[in-house]
Amino acid sequence: MVKAAPLLRNKEDVNFSEALKLYDAKQYKKALKLVEQNLKKNSNHAESLTLKGCIFFNTGNKDEAEAYIIKGTTKEPTNYLVNHLAGIYYRGVDNYELAAKWLKASIDNGSPNKQILRDLGINQAQIRDYKGLLDSRQQYLEHQPGYRANWTGVALAHHLNKNYKCAVSTLSKIEGIIKEHLQESDRYEQSECVLYKNSIIAEAGNFAEALKVLDADDVEIRDKLSVLEYRARYMMCLGQNKEASLVYRKLLQRNPENVSYYRLLEIALDLQQTPEDPKIDTRLKLYRKLASFYPRSDPPKFLPLTFVPASHPEFKNLVNDYVLDQLKRGVPATFVNVKPLYKDKAKVAAIESLVLQFNKDQAKSLGPSVVVWTAYFLAQHFLHLNDLQKASEYIDFALDHTPTLVELYIVKARILKHLGKVEEAANIMNAGRKLDLQDRFINSKATKYMLRANRVDEAIDCISLFTKLDEGSVNGCKDLHLMQANWVLIESAEAYARLYHVYKQKLENANGNEEEEAELQEKTNLYLGLALKRFSAVLKIFKIFYDDQYDFHSYCLRRGTPRDYIDMLRWEDRLHSTPVYVRCVKGLAALYMEIDQEKKHKAGKDNSKSAKKKKKNQKKQLESLAAKVESEKDDADPFGASILTNLFLEKEDIFEKLLQLIKPLTTEAVNFATTWELSYQVNLKKRSYIAAVQAIKKLNTIIGSDGKLKKSIGDKVIETLNTVKQDTTVVPAIPQVVEKTLVASFPELADGLDAVKEKYVD
Repeated sequence: MVKAAPLLRNKEDVNFSEALKLYDAKQYKKALKLVEQNLKKNSNHAESLTLKGCIFFNTGNKDEAEAYIIKGTTKEPTNYLVNHLAGIYYRGVDNYELAAKWLKASIDNGSPNKQILRDLGINQAQIRDYKGLLDSRQQYLEHQPGYRANWTGVALAHHLNKNYKCAVSTLSKIEGIIKEHLQESDRYEQSECVLYKNSIIAEAGNFAEALKVLDADDVEIRDKLSVLEYRARYMMCLGQNKEASLVYRKLLQRNPENVSYYRLLEIALDLQQTPEDPKIDTRLKLYRKLASFYPRSDPPKFLPLTFVPASHPEFKNLVNDYVLDQLKRGVPATFVNVKPLYKDKAKVAAIESLVLQFNKDQAKSLGPSVVVWTAYFLAQHFLHLNDLQKASEYIDFALDHTPTLVELYIVKARILKHLGKVEEAANIMNAGRKLDLQDRFINSKATKYMLRANRVDEAIDCISLFTKLDEGSVNGCKDLHLMQANWVLIESAEAYARLYHVYKQKLENANGNEEEEAELQEKTNLYLGLALKRFSAVLKIFKIFYDDQYDFHSYCLRRGTPRDYIDMLRWEDRLHSTPVYVRCVKGLAALYMEIDQEKKHKAGKDNSKSAKKKKKNQKKQLESLAAKVESEKDDADPFGASILTNLFLEKEDIFEKLLQLIKPLTTEAVNFATTWELSYQVNLKKRSYIAAVQAIKKLNTIIGSDGKLKKSIGDKVIETLNTVKQDTTVVPAIPQVVEKTLVASFPELADGLDAVKEKYVD
């Protein structure tokens, strides 16, 4: 270990010590005064340099802060106080890797402050440095062994390193120590930690031991539902199916609406369907009995419809008992309930026949409510089958029958949307909204349809009815950002992008009138900037999601919720596979690529002057609109003009920015075709041909045998090979490696590009 630098050697060190105390007390001005005195006498005083950087960060002078941190760490990289202050600074700017690096350096260089180990562990957990986390947590436990949270922290670190035996041993050891000293207030934490220990034993694959320990610890556990679920799962894994079935029956008594319990009960009773023995009648008998036990529950009536084939003599009776019974009772969600069956064309035909017959023979005699809900069902049925004419007939009949039913307007709007009539769809949805202004769902649907029709201002006004409006606000746009309403932001971004393309096309078709072209150019820039602004807002929200986990690395230990903490980590590890994030990156990528093309088209022009002139005109003409679109209070860039200007003026490669956006997708959203489509496009543009080929291979695996999509694979193979062969800037070996790799994955390429075209393209 490197020895710590001696402290308090002279007056500068005394001043620094006092400044540090003032800094901790948040008396930044007084602290800065002492630091400046030090630096006036000795400009190389490392502790004062780093402390000045931290003070600047906390007083708003963030642009200069890092320079002082770098100076300080460069002057004395082995000074533990300098290291600690650097760690504090980098934590403040959310650079967790550098924060962990300098906090570890502080410990390694002899800092006596063991609390640093706790902060170091938090940063290591944030960057998933589980090996380093174990070392930090172990040292901190040795420093403070009297807190259960520190033992749980070490166990978690062992678990995350897949060292299950040590994790269980650590938890068992602290249980033994505190067993005789537990208070009633400790019982919840005890219960959670015992269950966590049990889940680790099971994760290690030792189900017999897990079951044994679960039974032994039953008295300690308050979460009896988890006990039953764990016990049933362990019994199933151990082949004790009969015993497991009894547990699943107990679980059904607790919650007869849980579909997974029914499925697992089937497995426990060895009633799973196989090609050789579908066991239809036996399973049907089971569900009839379960339906008699739980007559008010939906699953035992619905699930037989999933395994009984349409050709079975009982299928019609099941449809009568489930579908027609719900129509008779006027259940609005009837179609949604049976929608999972629509993968089977024979079942769809059988349901259609029975419902049509019911509509013809019985509906009218059972009352007007049955008539309208049956028509509503049939409209959704034919919409799902894409028979838009029949769907329209039924929904129009229902609307004529009962024009005050909100649900009918929703389906009518959906049908119009499928017909491509987005404006009419938005109007119909809005008409339905006006029937019940207190209904948040129809309000959200109306907002979405307005956005799809590019009526952004009207949509924001609509959704603002359910947002909190600050004094002086004209709409809820700021609140939507604050509430992290990603669905509104992404729909807004895509609407602005469509408007950008509309005005861009108008600009390209302009007849040479300078005034008209200037106005069109302004509109084009406005909507492009707003699209970039909204897409960027979604990215910022996901950055907040990532940053927010930081506090839970310590909070979950203090609260004694290790199971929830593990679930949180696993959710965060796939955060960027969230569909709205993938959609956001795809939208941004399309705009970035267009901007790149436009930059090349305008190469050699004075873009700086042009951009400044546009920004000046835009500020003058659009000042009144800022209040409608600003994303935060006193938004300095409400129209995204700065984002747009920076993209046009900066020398940084746009495709390098895109690679940074796509990088998380390649590890977390690996099963999304969009991930590899974007990876291919960007890497090809950056002349990273090997990476582009790997993206093609991944995309081909995901697409599988889909004939329509296979064409795109062939196009990419040909494009990549042609591009790399024509590129005179690459090392001569690269085209050979690319061709060899492509031939290995697409053997027909060995016979030439025509063979690829024949199989994939033509």
